[in-house]
Amino acid sequence: MKRTAIVLTLMFSISILSGCLGGNSSGENESVVTDLQAQIDNLTVVNQQHEDDINSLEDLLASSSSLVSEIESSLTEANETIGSLTETVMQKESQISNLSDLYRRLMEEFENSTAQNSSYISSLESQIQNISQMMEILEDERDEALDQISQKEVEIAQLTDSLDSAEQRIELLISHLYYSVAGCPESNPGNKLSIGFDDGSPGGIQGDGILSGGEIVSTIGECPGNSGLVKDINTVSTHTSWEKEMVTMGGALYFIADDGVHGDELWRSDGTMGGTNMVIDLNPTRQAIIGGSIVDENPGTNFGEIVAGDEKIFFSAAVGNDEIRELYVSDGSNSGTLKISETFDCEPQIFSNYPEFSYSGVNSISVMPASEVGFDTAYFSAFRCSYQNVVCSGEEPHISDGTESGTYQLADLFYGDTDLTTPGGGSITADLVGSQPSEFTRSGNSIYFSAKADMGVVLTDVGRELFVIDTSSPLGGVQLVKDINYGSADSSPSLFESMGGELFFTADDGISGMELWKSDGTNSGTMIVSNIAANGSSSWPGQKISVGDTLFFTANDGITGYELWKSNGTYSGTSLVKDIVAGSSDGGVSNMVEFDDELYFIAYSMPSGTFGTQGTEVWKSNGSDSGTVRISGSPLTDTSTALNLTRVGDTLYYVDDDYGNGAGKELFSFTLEGGITLAVDTWLGSQSSDPRNLIALGEKVFFVGNDGLSGDELRYHWYNPGPIIA
Repeated sequence: MKRTAIVLTLMFSISILSGCLGGNSSGENESVVTDLQAQIDNLTVVNQQHEDDINSLEDLLASSSSLVSEIESSLTEANETIGSLTETVMQKESQISNLSDLYRRLMEEFENSTAQNSSYISSLESQIQNISQMMEILEDERDEALDQISQKEVEIAQLTDSLDSAEQRIELLISHLYYSVAGCPESNPGNKLSIGFDDGSPGGIQGDGILSGGEIVSTIGECPGNSGLVKDINTVSTHTSWEKEMVTMGGALYFIADDGVHGDELWRSDGTMGGTNMVIDLNPTRQAIIGGSIVDENPGTNFGEIVAGDEKIFFSAAVGNDEIRELYVSDGSNSGTLKISETFDCEPQIFSNYPEFSYSGVNSISVMPASEVGFDTAYFSAFRCSYQNVVCSGEEPHISDGTESGTYQLADLFYGDTDLTTPGGGSITADLVGSQPSEFTRSGNSIYFSAKADMGVVLTDVGRELFVIDTSSPLGGVQLVKDINYGSADSSPSLFESMGGELFFTADDGISGMELWKSDGTNSGTMIVSNIAANGSSSWPGQKISVGDTLFFTANDGITGYELWKSNGTYSGTSLVKDIVAGSSDGGVSNMVEFDDELYFIAYSMPSGTFGTQGTEVWKSNGSDSGTVRISGSPLTDTSTALNLTRVGDTLYYVDDDYGNGAGKELFSFTLEGGITLAVDTWLGSQSSDPRNLIALGEKVFFVGNDGLSGDELRYHWYNPGPIIA
């Protein structure tokens, strides 16, 4: 990691110097520059690998010294200007005085010349008028010079005050070397160097020699080590916090964890022990009588899905005695985490005699981030039920901007006719199922989803089909894209992937079976791409991912088994990439990710039974048969279990067994330069730490693993760029 923080610090201090003129403290400024130069020299000793950054800092320091000289030169020039203007004023006043004497003599002569001839009198009058005009000009020039002097004096006074203030602040510029515990992962505390102004900014104390709070401008130094425990959230050795449902937002990791006290709740981590904390206890500890004794219960919260945008997290949760999960939003703070609305305001028990009712809460949440649509917007499926409002509409598509007023049902696509008796003795005509929308996916300016419909934007029962929301138009609403399997039968569109402004998906038109389709959002632009499995059989296209202008996916043509396929969106451009496991056996292709403009994925190492148990390895593909090759494992070993392939910057991480090297199932990494490496043996020896829930945050991968001491807890790995201050 480049030490841009140091550069910012020095640029900040230099900007103070560059904004000030005046003073004669060049010796003091040279001392400050010398001290800063010494700090840079020390950093050079600590870590030579940042030579480019050090050179940049030295240039900045040289520039700051040059700026001080320019300041002094400017002040000297200003003082010389005042001297020159003062001399000009004196000259003008002398000239005015001489002209005044001449003017007085001429006036006396004029007053005594009444007996003279008229031509002489006219000459005197002309001379007097010329002298008067000359005196006015000289007086104007003198006054202008005096004004300039006044302006220069004010300017110099202001600049001198500014320089005095800046010099006082520069004197407070210090560095503070300290041992960081809270600012590092729990297992890897280390030294850090803070640079800033010991000026008592919020959180600090002026002049105490320690930088804290707002006094800190920059911090230098990485916590030691490449991997470790972020925080032992559940400190009971026989229990684990079991972090799950992990997402990232705003440079932080959010997840569900149990600290052994509060049950499952929402947590936040920036990768340090001090920065890993519970966001909110939605379901606080409560007391209950069990066996005649009062005991504390830690029920935790019943979480469903958690999805992150750029500025907000949306998640579903049931709190307290609630059985149905509602939609919540969080900005990462305690006060900013709240329930958005109560869509299901009925007692689930009244549906106990209706087996078709299976709703457990808000689901299929998908967030369109603020960076793409202006503000974080969630699309989801929810069931509106209210005795008071006499409504029971089943699961329908909803939208939310994170506020109650901005959360509403987009359309009612399915009609229900169940007569439901309410607890108060009333009755409701209820829809117990709804359209059950799912897979909200953005492509271009449209949001696509799958739903079943027999009303609203359709005039008859069309079954489960593809629908679209035009986000570019406030009046766009929900529209049926196409009744692919015409009539009431389902085409069941699923497994969406956007590429080149079109949506690719799996669907069944009732003739070709489940095959690869695409849509531009219009009826005419929605068509089958290729009928891979002939004679009405289904190829069941599975996971899809776009790499450049190529769509990779899994499919079964009925001959080669489930293998890796590709398509450019045309019939002729759709083909089998490679029959990884020859014959009709499946290749086991899964966990596809884009890396270095190629496809990386997990697949079987060889046919089952070749050397025993069939294993999985990491493969890569450029879209050709010869360019689809295995990059992990040994040709003589087919029992590997590669999984959880995750990209983190220029590194691919995955989990595998380290056969032959004494380690169990651990975290591995792959880079183009270094190939495959055992990243970390979390549980030393042959035991397996079983890493899972891998997720990227910055240059680090976070995961849940067991080191044999603290249980399954939040851990991390990266290739530490330093500097590490010893």
